[in-house]
Amino acid sequence: MKKEERHCIIFSRWRRNTKCRRSLLAITLPQSVEELKSSLQCLDSTLRKMLLEWARQCYQSALEWVDDVLAEHRAPSLGIEHRRAVWYQTCLGSVSVKRRVYRGAEGRRRCLLDELMGTSKRDHFTPTVKKLTLEVAASMPYRRAADILRKLSAIDLPHQTIWRRVARAADPYLKKMEQELKWFTDTGEIPDGEGRQVARLMVEADGVMVSLQREKEKRAEVKLGIAYEGWEEVSRNRYRTVNKTAFASMGGADDFWAGMTLKLQGRYDWSALKDTIVGGDGACWVRDGADYLNGSFQLDRYHLNRELTTALGKDKETKGKVWQAIERGDVPAALQILAGAMKQARGEQAERLRHAWGYLQANLSGLKDYRLGLGKEGAMLRRTGAIEGNVDKLVARRMKNQGMSRSLEGIRRLLCVRFLVLEDKLGDWLRQASPPQTGTKVPLKKVRRIVNRVLAEDPTAWLQARLPALHGTHASR
Repeated sequence: MKKEERHCIIFSRWRRNTKCRRSLLAITLPQSVEELKSSLQCLDSTLRKMLLEWARQCYQSALEWVDDVLAEHRAPSLGIEHRRAVWYQTCLGSVSVKRRVYRGAEGRRRCLLDELMGTSKRDHFTPTVKKLTLEVAASMPYRRAADILRKLSAIDLPHQTIWRRVARAADPYLKKMEQELKWFTDTGEIPDGEGRQVARLMVEADGVMVSLQREKEKRAEVKLGIAYEGWEEVSRNRYRTVNKTAFASMGGADDFWAGMTLKLQGRYDWSALKDTIVGGDGACWVRDGADYLNGSFQLDRYHLNRELTTALGKDKETKGKVWQAIERGDVPAALQILAGAMKQARGEQAERLRHAWGYLQANLSGLKDYRLGLGKEGAMLRRTGAIEGNVDKLVARRMKNQGMSRSLEGIRRLLCVRFLVLEDKLGDWLRQASPPQTGTKVPLKKVRRIVNRVLAEDPTAWLQARLPALHGTHASR
């Protein structure tokens, strides 16, 4: 072959290879960029999964080493029966931990690690998971709570498990409250409280209807009461209550006010209290609260205005006269004006006016503004009416709308957990309900060394994998 022909063949091959490489580059480069972009977008999620896996390994190692320490320092009467794995539900996810099960001299099985962790049989949840699960369940339906926890954390629990967690937390608390209430009603004695001293206490109550399921009745009333010491200004023309205490009950009026009284007397020094104002919409059970608390009743002005507007309609002049008379404290004059309007009314308006007349007569004790006669002090006080917003915030948002319905027992449990969360008492109650029970002395220095040893380990060690067949003396086989 001539030299020129050979050069032509080489040149043609070079051009063909160059075109091929260019076309390959044009095809693969965009795909690589898209893959890189996708990887970068998911980088935070990937790192989170890797860190959680490493954290679960650390958690598992730490608990198993602590179990070894407990085995060394256990009582002589405890014999090791077996060593089995159990799944702990943690904020890192589910972690399988092997721990020893012992049998005592009396034949009862015990697990020292479970007792130290404050868990029990079929209840291997860490305190963090318990608290976080209940806080979310107190604010939204159980299915949505399970979905939110699954998306925002490593906690993956079915909604039925969350429902059971609410029951486990609420039932002992409700039983304890029933025992204290029975003791209070039988003996009149109250447990030691905070002894807080205030001169005036504002108490308001109202009811809200919620839907029931699997009950004879379709609806039931939740009685809600709040107590507060006054108001503080948040911004211009906006105020909030100070040191609010809330209580809810599904029982009758006597049970509600007995429970409300017990809760308030457990917080305040009743001997230092000079004035108690009980506000509400005029329902009989609300007015009865003034007798229970040895206070005076105040009709909520929102309900008074609504009743007058319904009765008088477009007759703003008559309504204004009635309202101004009540504002001055001249209740007889207000009733006289309303009686004059009744004589001139006919038909449906006359019926509405008679209803308004009966409403005012039933609430005569609460028509006069409690601030009248207090002088400068009264000018610094505000009307009652805070209960309306609290009914929505404390009960309605979680119990009503969206097709929600539940049993009476379910309502009591949910109210209990919701109020524990809102009053920031949930953590204290969970610690009180599940204290460490083991009698074994745990050497704290050893436990600290175990934790430090776990944290000092290489975080990437769990990723290192080797194939024995590719290393060592038998690699050629």
